[in-house]
Amino acid sequence: MITNVTADFDEKYVGTVINDRYKVLKLVGSGGMGSVYLAEHEILRKKVALKILHYEQSKRKDTVERFKREAIAASNIGQDNIVDVTDFGYTEEGNAYFVMEYVEGRSLADVMKEKHILPLEFAVSVAAQIAVALYSAHGKGIIHRDLKPENILLTTKDNVYPFVKIVDFGISKILQDDVSPDERFRTLTKSGAIFGTPEYMSPEQAAGESVEPASDIYSLGVIMYEMLTGRLPFFDDNYMKILHKHQYEFPELPSNINPDIQPDVNAIIMKCLEKKPFNRYGTMLLLSNDLKNIYVKYKLEDKLSLAFLFNSGTVRSVNPSAEMISSEDIIRMLNSSQDEKVKHVRAESGSSGNALKIVIVVLLLILAGIAVYAFAGKQNPPMIAERTELSKYDDKKAEIKEEIPQKKEAPADKKSADTTKKVSKKSVPMMKLTVNSNVKGVRVFNNETGKTICKTPCTKKLPRKESEVIILGFEYEDYSIKPMAVTLDKDMTVNLNLKQEVDNG
Repeated sequence: MITNVTADFDEKYVGTVINDRYKVLKLVGSGGMGSVYLAEHEILRKKVALKILHYEQSKRKDTVERFKREAIAASNIGQDNIVDVTDFGYTEEGNAYFVMEYVEGRSLADVMKEKHILPLEFAVSVAAQIAVALYSAHGKGIIHRDLKPENILLTTKDNVYPFVKIVDFGISKILQDDVSPDERFRTLTKSGAIFGTPEYMSPEQAAGESVEPASDIYSLGVIMYEMLTGRLPFFDDNYMKILHKHQYEFPELPSNINPDIQPDVNAIIMKCLEKKPFNRYGTMLLLSNDLKNIYVKYKLEDKLSLAFLFNSGTVRSVNPSAEMISSEDIIRMLNSSQDEKVKHVRAESGSSGNALKIVIVVLLLILAGIAVYAFAGKQNPPMIAERTELSKYDDKKAEIKEEIPQKKEAPADKKSADTTKKVSKKSVPMMKLTVNSNVKGVRVFNNETGKTICKTPCTKKLPRKESEVIILGFEYEDYSIKPMAVTLDKDMTVNLNLKQEVDNG
């Protein structure tokens, strides 16, 4: 009976005009929350997609909240690979709707059903575009949380195919909302339900924990795995078993399923699929850089051009010589158990394994040099004393004199060490962050750690880091201020214009 009501509701809008602006032409698709229609603007004669909540869902506050959040998230990103939302409103019956750009094409899910295993150049193209798009979203504090092939549309733009368009931010997480994370989680999950698609969920999302950008990186890793092997890393008829596998089991290497997959491609996918978020790529931009290296190494440009993406300012801002294993990764490996080291080294096969060997050799050479220098420093003073003092005094006095230079030189060594520390501190490049606001006393803090940076108006020096981004949070009385992403590779100035929200009751 409910299905018939929904069907009647879907057909009801075809041929009608919504709010004197959008003429509904036909039904495109229908999902659990709402239906999507092809419509045309009455004045501009421009085709658009119209998403309207189902009748039975429009009365639920949590559903309407997610629906609004999808519209807000998509409209705030403003990136070519993300479907833009241009309008929001309510039908005469009170059903919420929003208007987005209409994309002519097919979903990645449909393409994979037809092709089964996709060529490397096709998979790299899709993955790289998704990575750059979500890097932009993450920079604005928006996490998708339901990345899957059904939400990836493939179209043609400026003679480029596949051109990616990401849709459905219905369960996206908007960082630093005016509602606390715990309260928002309880509101949107009701009886503890976990929103998302089990096959593409990160371990932390499957466990019902708070998600960060690393969760989207994991989901993209699942998509890459599926594109290149023709199957999911974890699958089962029981959804709960799938969630358990994401948390506790390791997937089979992609190359074991598809022998054509090279070790460095293996390493990229497996790094995305690390169980712990901090072991994955630090940002989507770092992932896109490694995809760019694959694109160049295997001369994929001969088969498919990605110049529009890899020559963009966003991707070029990454240090091209950056290794897949960072100093933080090395520290974690040295502090981890032997089993974890073996798993990590296997996952990071290929070029990353060689990079680790080089780093370890260099570290050993440095430690050996320090040991030799320290040993020589301790032996030299007695030798000098032996040459100068023995000619003036007898053997007994010489033994006493030999100790004097060591005592006098100790402070000198300490002073030299202090000087070295000061020089090393000065050698660390810094960037200057300046934050101004029309209201004094706004607290500026690291949105990820919660640590206060300064209060406006203020200028703060931070370590300069190429291709790194910090998400700034802002707090002042009852104002709701969205977080902002700031790059750490150059001096930055942020100007805040706080406006008191009007309470309409």
